Amino acid sequence: RPRYLSWDDYFMSVAFLSAQRSKDPNKQVGACIVGKDKLILGVGYNGFPRGCPDNALPWSKKSANDDPLETKYAYVCHAEMNAIMNKNSASVAGGSLFVTMYPCNECAKLVIQAGIKEVVYYEGK
Repeated sequence: RPRYLSWDDYFMSVAFLSAQRSKDPNKQVGACIVGKDKLILGVGYNGFPRGCPDNALPWSKKSANDDPLETKYAYVCHAEMNAIMNKNSASVAGGSLFVTMYPCNECAKLVIQAGIKEVVYYEGK
């Protein structure tokens, strides 16, 4: 078949599919970690920590009282972090991360510490 998805398009599609699991009303981000052998090692999306009900913490971007604890930023785990934490038993070192938006500084540090060697992000936003 002459027309089929490239590996990069396939893994980015998995990241976008993972983003659809996010309950964040403002931004849905997904991530997919792939090993050197083109096997998926972990996926993640932005959301509250495991075990926290989605309605127990605020999804707001701003607080009426300027209290940062009344916004989502103190609680939400980013897609990149969740993909690293939700990985299967294989090491992600040397792998690639496909993510639906450019990683923040904190996630970039996690990616480096995990040994991920390549980051592919979607530019269209």
